[in-house]
Amino acid sequence: MPLVKLSGSEAIANLRGNPAAAWPARHPPDRNRLEPVCKPSFLPRFRLVPGEKIFTIGSCFARNIERALLQRGFDVVSAKVKWPEGVRDTVENGVLNNFGVPSIENELRWALDKDHPFDPDRHLMEVASGRFVDPHIPMRPGPRERALLMRQTATEVTRRVVECRVVVMTLGLSEVWFDVETATYLNRAPPRRLVERIPERFELHVLDHDETLRALEATIALLKAHCPSQQRILLTVSPVPLGTTHTAGDAIVANSYSKSVLRTAAEHVAARHAHIDYFPSYESVMLSDRSQAWMDDQIHVQPALIQLNVARMLEAYLPSSEADAAADIPARLKEAQEEAQARNVDGALAILDAVREAGLRDASFALLYAELCLKKDRLADARATLAYLPEDAAGWRRGLVEAGLAMRGGRSAEALAVLEALAERHPKIPAVCRARLDAHEQLGQYEQALAAAKRWAEILPRSSPEPIHRAALIHQARGDAKAAEAAFRTLLQMPQMRTGHVLDYIEFLIAQGRLDDAAREAALLKPDLAADRRRLRLLENFLPTATG
Repeated sequence: MPLVKLSGSEAIANLRGNPAAAWPARHPPDRNRLEPVCKPSFLPRFRLVPGEKIFTIGSCFARNIERALLQRGFDVVSAKVKWPEGVRDTVENGVLNNFGVPSIENELRWALDKDHPFDPDRHLMEVASGRFVDPHIPMRPGPRERALLMRQTATEVTRRVVECRVVVMTLGLSEVWFDVETATYLNRAPPRRLVERIPERFELHVLDHDETLRALEATIALLKAHCPSQQRILLTVSPVPLGTTHTAGDAIVANSYSKSVLRTAAEHVAARHAHIDYFPSYESVMLSDRSQAWMDDQIHVQPALIQLNVARMLEAYLPSSEADAAADIPARLKEAQEEAQARNVDGALAILDAVREAGLRDASFALLYAELCLKKDRLADARATLAYLPEDAAGWRRGLVEAGLAMRGGRSAEALAVLEALAERHPKIPAVCRARLDAHEQLGQYEQALAAAKRWAEILPRSSPEPIHRAALIHQARGDAKAAEAAFRTLLQMPQMRTGHVLDYIEFLIAQGRLDDAAREAALLKPDLAADRRRLRLLENFLPTATG
């Protein structure tokens, strides 16, 4: 199944409206986003509120962001760990680092799910007589009470994620150790002496995409179940490589696989969930000049590049002020409406995404945003946006979004019920007629679809070709070649007929085996658009060579 599916027109609109759509060349230098330091474009879907509570979890890049947020006056609760006297082993909050995605899931489950608490009898490991470690926290072996205190402290601070509207989550590794006895993924390699003593207890797992995505989705579900509904997640992939690999391969190759799996999983959840943003710090580091990106060990990132990425993130996610953002809404809405009228859906969404948090308080903004998200198959965003609208707001336009969501979800009958009710209240709205046609056609109800096309034609100007075009395609789909031919002939005589309509007719003729007729039509066609020219060349492959 595609992660993203776009129509041809949407793809072309993306190309036109996205200033970062092209891979950057070296010249002109002001457009070179790659060298010497890579600065990928990104569009935040939420904003940080100055001074608010934030929780960071994951590998070391989360700690870098944590320090920068503290400097900017945020209440970073994960940084305020009160370790018991004498138990803290490592500097700063590296004790809280979780490198594998299953480790992030484990920590949150132990902290939030009362049915699955941390069981010290199962999870603490005795590496020598009276010397224990918690394999999920970096620590030196010591008395059991000391390990318990460190675990209790880590769990208590993790539990504070429920207080936070924003979670910064950094994914680190895909090569992880598995404890067979407890059926639990470990956050760190088990002590070597323990592996040597009971080797059958431990396995090294290189996680695939499915398991990584499962753990990440489970983590997101835990946060949704226990945290505020308005919580947002800023997701990153750590550029810090795998220091060593326990596989038989090269660490470089193992790391490339590991990061690819994490990056793919991050893209999936960001696409699926409207409350999750992906921040491209990984791309920034990996695609920058290595001499500027890495310290001499080629494992740790240069502090200057870390600061640059954190600064870019904060610049994007921190509005100048709530008042300024709110005051800008009418102007941004007007800009987006103009882009939408020009069929530049991506351009319109980019404008609205930049002020989404403040803009959704405005009903007109929320409605347009939901409509545009639906067109781009950002279904979670569209569905979440409807919640900002009162039930009686936006009339038939809200109903069309609800019907569109139902259709995208394969619930055509439900969509049709919404559309029939809309048609009774708004019988002369062309968009309602068109949506009814779509629903009937998706259900295979061709007669009803043709009736909807007829009603659509009645309320549009006589020169509008779309209802006739759709009727021709419906006749073709139900196998009525004679009726399809008649509809296509009518369509091709209309003054507003487009090249795409002729190409559809040529494709119809080819399907009927009428290759000479198709060749004659193709010979007369001189497309202006590159996309139409490409499609014509593809169709000509089915035609006699003399006409090509």
